[in-house]
Amino acid sequence: MLTSGGWNPDRKVDIESICGLLESVGFASIPASKAFLSEFYLLKFDHNPSLEINGVESFCWTSFDPAEVATGRDARIAERCSELIGEDLYPVGTDGFHLTIYITDGMKFFAGRDSYVLSYADSVAGLFGAMQGGRRPEIIGEWQL
Repeated sequence: MLTSGGWNPDRKVDIESICGLLESVGFASIPASKAFLSEFYLLKFDHNPSLEINGVESFCWTSFDPAEVATGRDARIAERCSELIGEDLYPVGTDGFHLTIYITDGMKFFAGRDSYVLSYADSVAGLFGAMQGGRRPEIIGEWQL
């Protein structure tokens, strides 16, 4: 799955502009986010679960381009999600179910949608394993408006 999405073990991309954009709206860069994005920024992966629609299999996708959530509103939502789990969250992408994918400084992955916080994986390998296996993140809480 990784190589078909454009990743290779030597991939390192310049993330200065995306980090600057995210910082300008209120996200504080963390070492884990920089390490992850330098390998996966701008890659998009099709993965399970899939649906068959009119005889065509349509897959979910995850895009590692956090520019889609580079707004002050999204930074405030991430802060509320962070308060719920007790760790700072930094966006690294989005997926076809309208989730924002976050990373912590401990390289754990969470997701957020509306006021819900979901646990995704405890490592990079766990994240891609979940994506490939079609395992969706699990709701762990909801912050109140």
